[in-house]
Amino acid sequence: MKQSYDYIVVGAGSAGCVVASRLSENRNSSVLLLEAGGYDRNPLVRIPIGLGKLHQHKIYDWGLVAEPDPGLNGRAIPARRGKVLGGSHAINVMAFTRGDRVDYDLWARMGAEGWSSSDVLPYFKRCETWQEGESGWRGGAGPLHVEFSHSTDPLFEAWLAAARELGYGFTRDFNRDTPEGFGIIQKKMWKGRRDTTATSHLRPALARSNLFLQTRAQVTEIVFKGSRAVGVRYVKDGQSAYAAAEREIIMCAGAYHTPHLLMLSGIGPAKHLSTLGIKTLIDLPVGKNLQDHIAAWFNWSRPRPGHFHRTMRLDRAVLAMIRAYLFGTGPGTMLPNYLFGFVKTEPSLEVPDIEFMFRATVGEPHLWFPGFRPAFEDGFAIRPTLLHPKSRGEVVLRSTDPLDPPSIRNGFLQHPDDLTTLVRGAKLGLDLAARPPVASLAGKLTGPSRIESDGDIEQWIRGTAITANHPCGTCAIGNVVDSRLSVLGTSSLRIVDASAMPTIVSGHINACIIMMAEKGSDMIRDHAKLS
Repeated sequence: MKQSYDYIVVGAGSAGCVVASRLSENRNSSVLLLEAGGYDRNPLVRIPIGLGKLHQHKIYDWGLVAEPDPGLNGRAIPARRGKVLGGSHAINVMAFTRGDRVDYDLWARMGAEGWSSSDVLPYFKRCETWQEGESGWRGGAGPLHVEFSHSTDPLFEAWLAAARELGYGFTRDFNRDTPEGFGIIQKKMWKGRRDTTATSHLRPALARSNLFLQTRAQVTEIVFKGSRAVGVRYVKDGQSAYAAAEREIIMCAGAYHTPHLLMLSGIGPAKHLSTLGIKTLIDLPVGKNLQDHIAAWFNWSRPRPGHFHRTMRLDRAVLAMIRAYLFGTGPGTMLPNYLFGFVKTEPSLEVPDIEFMFRATVGEPHLWFPGFRPAFEDGFAIRPTLLHPKSRGEVVLRSTDPLDPPSIRNGFLQHPDDLTTLVRGAKLGLDLAARPPVASLAGKLTGPSRIESDGDIEQWIRGTAITANHPCGTCAIGNVVDSRLSVLGTSSLRIVDASAMPTIVSGHINACIIMMAEKGSDMIRDHAKLS
């Protein structure tokens, strides 16, 4: 391995794989990509149905847990983050939603120059190959493959019929038309397998002699000469190492670990750093402005078990995995979700404020087999999700030990409007479930066991709601970085990940992060041409 590189990219997740790939397209530039996790070769990562085992055993997970949250009855909520090539979208449900155009126009109005909906559209298109081909809104030749989800479960048609009864429209393509309405999930898949930027962008790029990848290498410090970032220290195989950056260091470690590393290196709130004896290099609100989507499941029993329940019989599940692995077909390529709904709880709103996620089975299904292990009692659920929380949290340091995880303080439901909106969304979801198309397939309400008032809904939300695992905003444009993603007051240091998002978008954030990486790569290359 070299000791000096033109660029060092910290984190090989959704953004880092894109940035490393794009920067290494210039064969005259050397790029080092550092990833704390290992390779993504496990079939459980590649085969969609393997997701349950990944989550159950916390495989490739950092194992982070947020601090006890006063808004959630003092519960400490797990914060699932991927520790593997591909990062968190190697262990997520593969949903691909850009959000609303209004989200990006809001960024521009807040001062994020060059981030309006028209500015970011070319980068959304550049990253993808959409199954229906190139159009004014969709890409047809990008590295990442995006396609509609598939399901044969009649429950989803019942949900759509119930939505029509309540006057909600069908949205053909959430990423082209307005996201408002109900429609089929789009997923990052290719030939029946999970597609991530590790497979779409990074893997082909690793054949280049100017791209160097180090896995199981956790960065512990950004090294500065004055205000210029000149290198990083990292730990690999229990040994400390140093790498120098001749041009830039690009942070792609995510909404929790990027601010954690910046603060350890002296960039952050001076008052907080001083309490830990860290000398402040630049006083910035690093770690503030944490935003995430909060959601609660409402559950029903299912007297007639669904398709996924049958697939989870041990012999069928094994065959499904083998078929998916060898041929990319069959039930192993399908998760028990198929449908999203984006709604406004108030007609005057500019964008939807609630997303409905649907699940066609219970929360923790398990493998079963007659005479060996009893089958689980099947069920289904709807999950109203708060798209635009007004509450804000923060990420702070626990200690000066770089291997000590960051302290995550979500601050969920601290603003009273958030709970009010979630209750309105829950009531809409309960109304959907009460419509004949869904009610005919449902048994009893199992969680909560009863709902007689808004207070019952509030109590259920505070007692069961968790994050949708969409953290962002902790190093936001305008607060910590400028519109070109350079850290304020420094040179040669950029942040290209979810932490740079000024506000959370109206949907799952992974597509937004990949777009930011495509656009950020161009900004870095443009700067190199001018310097």
